[in-house]
Amino acid sequence: PGFEEGWFTVQDPATSVSVELLDPQPGESVLDACAAPGGKTAMIAGFMEGEGELVAMDVHDDRVDTLADTLKRTGWDFAKIIKGDATKGFPTSGKTFDAVLVDAPCLNTGVLRRRVDARWRVTRDRIETLKKTQWQILTAMSKAVKPGGRLVYSTCSLEQEENEELVNRWAREQSEFRLVKAKRLFPPKSGTDGAYAALLCKAK
Repeated sequence: PGFEEGWFTVQDPATSVSVELLDPQPGESVLDACAAPGGKTAMIAGFMEGEGELVAMDVHDDRVDTLADTLKRTGWDFAKIIKGDATKGFPTSGKTFDAVLVDAPCLNTGVLRRRVDARWRVTRDRIETLKKTQWQILTAMSKAVKPGGRLVYSTCSLEQEENEELVNRWAREQSEFRLVKAKRLFPPKSGTDGAYAALLCKAK
């Protein structure tokens, strides 16, 4: 009771780590760059208390539809939904945001208890392919961050190649960004799904 009315949404506690690091505020402009199915977008909207500019983007039509359903159910109609490929950056050239969340595609090794089929897709070639995509998305979406703004990169993977190694290497190569904080949840210790999130801040 109450679910269809949008009184609550069901998510693992690990979902909140990236949004808490992003720390969106009322009145800010915020972009969720890989937004579907919309759980983190709804959480961001709650942090913003419905005030400001919130844009939720995804690349596939069916996932955009799911995203729209989530936001309609939870009542956050101030959020704008757009279709866009995060590997190519924000569709509107020159548009920037106070905060950008990149919840990147990953191996899903942190959520194997929910996606048991994912274990059969873990290969060295797939890791290498995902790393290239993650790097592309991080680089492209970093251009949508305002000077002094915040960028959070997150995955639901436990692999350091997709997380610490990638983010540390990326931050070393970016003169405008510095790695401020990172958090890693390991299921046997956290009692949650596995997750990684890193906060990167852009120089003013």
